Amino acid sequence: MTEEGVRQELRYLQLEGLRGTPGLVHGFSTRRGGVSQVPFDSLNLSFEVEDDAQSVRENRRLLLSDLGIGDKPLVKAKQVHEDHILVIDEDVAAKPDFPETVSSYPADALITPLPGIILSVSVADCVPLLLFDQRNRIAATVHGGWRSTAARLAAKVVRKMGEIFGTRPDDLVAGIGPSIGPCCYEVDEPVIAAFANLSPHWQEWVRENGRGRWSLDLAKANCRQLLEAAVPQGQIFSSRMCTSCRQEFFFSHRRDSGKTGRMMGVIMIGEAHG
Repeated sequence: MTEEGVRQELRYLQLEGLRGTPGLVHGFSTRRGGVSQVPFDSLNLSFEVEDDAQSVRENRRLLLSDLGIGDKPLVKAKQVHEDHILVIDEDVAAKPDFPETVSSYPADALITPLPGIILSVSVADCVPLLLFDQRNRIAATVHGGWRSTAARLAAKVVRKMGEIFGTRPDDLVAGIGPSIGPCCYEVDEPVIAAFANLSPHWQEWVRENGRGRWSLDLAKANCRQLLEAAVPQGQIFSSRMCTSCRQEFFFSHRRDSGKTGRMMGVIMIGEAHG
């Protein structure tokens, strides 16, 4: 996905490296093409901000209809910026109030082996990660805020997929969606201290600005985490688009001082072919 490939009418973007993957439906929403009013204009997908609920429902309908999966259940957990992982298996999916019951469960990562269930991750600067095991047909989402990233959540999801479903790292393709870039994400020493213990390569995604603050590249930190979990570099695809820079396309919690909408990364196991 490139900046030149973003057209104003698009409600969602896709990564070229994932688009042709058999049995995979995915997308990263923009802020465009919805019905919400300022400051949530216009494709806000979250009920957790002060937007009109009917507008959010319509925005979700529009997005999923565009993706051709409007009749499928959308699953979203209660994201708490930690490292909890929820597996959406047959028992969870069989609960009477599914998928609504999942929305109160604290988890920043979701995994499912079930086709026809849309996993989602809600963001407005944090890194949305999508993972897909091509051999075993397992899908996952990861909410890559700085705390979840410092807790190595992406690597823990790779390990959990292996423990439960036999996923091998080289079975995976990974997509890293639009997020706040190092151009706009400035953090203080306590945040950097958490990252300094994360990896011997931590200086790849941190740069001191000379004012006692640091620029942090969360997308690169999550990419490195996947590499250290043995996911092949050629199977990790990143948009490298900054949500804070591109106000016309993306919501940004930091840029908009918290009064803004939310986008989603979504992934679904589709029909198997062959």
